Amino acid sequence: MRPVARSASVKAAILIGIALLLLIPLSLLQSLIAERTGQRDAAAQSVARGWGDRQWIGGPLLAIPVTTGSDPARTCDWYVLPDRLDITVDLQVQDSRRRLGLYDVPVYIARVRAKGEFDLAKEITRLTGGGTSLHLHLDQARLLLPIQDPRGLRGLTSANQELRNFEPTSGFPIPVLAAPLNIAGDPSAGPRAFDLSFDLAGTQSLQFLPLARVVHVQTHGNWPDPGFTAGFLPSERRIDARGFTANWQVLNLNRTYGDRWFQGSTPAETLLASGFGIELVQPVDIYQRSTRAVKYGGLFIALSFLTLFLVETLQRQPVHPIQYGLMGLALSVFYLLLLALAEHIGFLLAYALATAALCILMSVYLTGALRSARAGTASGGIFAATYALLYLLVTSESYALLAGSLALFTLLATTMFLTRKIDWYAQEVS
Repeated sequence: MRPVARSASVKAAILIGIALLLLIPLSLLQSLIAERTGQRDAAAQSVARGWGDRQWIGGPLLAIPVTTGSDPARTCDWYVLPDRLDITVDLQVQDSRRRLGLYDVPVYIARVRAKGEFDLAKEITRLTGGGTSLHLHLDQARLLLPIQDPRGLRGLTSANQELRNFEPTSGFPIPVLAAPLNIAGDPSAGPRAFDLSFDLAGTQSLQFLPLARVVHVQTHGNWPDPGFTAGFLPSERRIDARGFTANWQVLNLNRTYGDRWFQGSTPAETLLASGFGIELVQPVDIYQRSTRAVKYGGLFIALSFLTLFLVETLQRQPVHPIQYGLMGLALSVFYLLLLALAEHIGFLLAYALATAALCILMSVYLTGALRSARAGTASGGIFAATYALLYLLVTSESYALLAGSLALFTLLATTMFLTRKIDWYAQEVS
């Protein structure tokens, strides 16, 4: 091998080593972003403890103590879902968000009305089959209202005078409030209706549990970026700058559990898995986008080194590996600067300022390193185009892979085209 070729090989190996070493600060940046994300989540939990957590609610259901003739001393609850449940919700996100340190947490108050009815006579007939082996203690029945975090409850009223003495209780798989409901008179008197209204404070999301044979949910809110969480999607929805409306209809056939069950037979995981609802999506999540940017960091540092190597080769002005190392550190600090600025001024403006600072720095530095103002300015322009591509990859949800693949192929093809006639054995490399 010729000495010159050996020198070029050594420099290429050194540059590869520098690029690999720069992965260390990038991994540290990923850890920093994860730490800041954890602090953001801790801030949200702190706000939730004082205001109200992520909420889910379910329609009222009946809990009736049952004993058997074979063991009259043992009592367990029999849970009965209503035949019909209509829920209407007006969800108002507060204009003044709760702020803890650097972190804003959207909070809301949901005005909820739940109406429906039980056909208890039909359910009792199904349970007993006309026999007497089961004894239902109808005088000890309770109406259960599932609510994830009762701390967010801002008042509860009922059209039924007897359903106004709700209090927390245990025994049901998920948190509920209970009110005594004496139905010992005549369970065959016809369907029993309920009509409850309450205000519920919460943060970040509101879900519904389809605890009825037929559930209709109508929601309206002032949040312009709702997400519809895992579960049933709304049958109708409308979203604009002023807010959203969304409607659901869920049947008992759509669930994995029945309309009635005995205590202990249906776990909390099964009930919660049927939930659906609304997520207060924050469209610009600076930590998610910063994470995506850092994940592309190694690739873009390699592309930047390839660009510099191409420029120095065409300009016949060698750049020392130490200069490559300094520029690589500048490329790494870009991501730290981006994160720090984004926490205060938002991701878009932070990205623009960090990119402008990086391009100016690289342009000035390469003007001196290449001893050419034209080459330095051109390099700054190339960096600007490169980081414009990075912004596209970070912010694009659907076309990031396609755009990245096409851009990478184009850059590689351009490099190969510009260097196709270079005799690397004859090329002087410092």
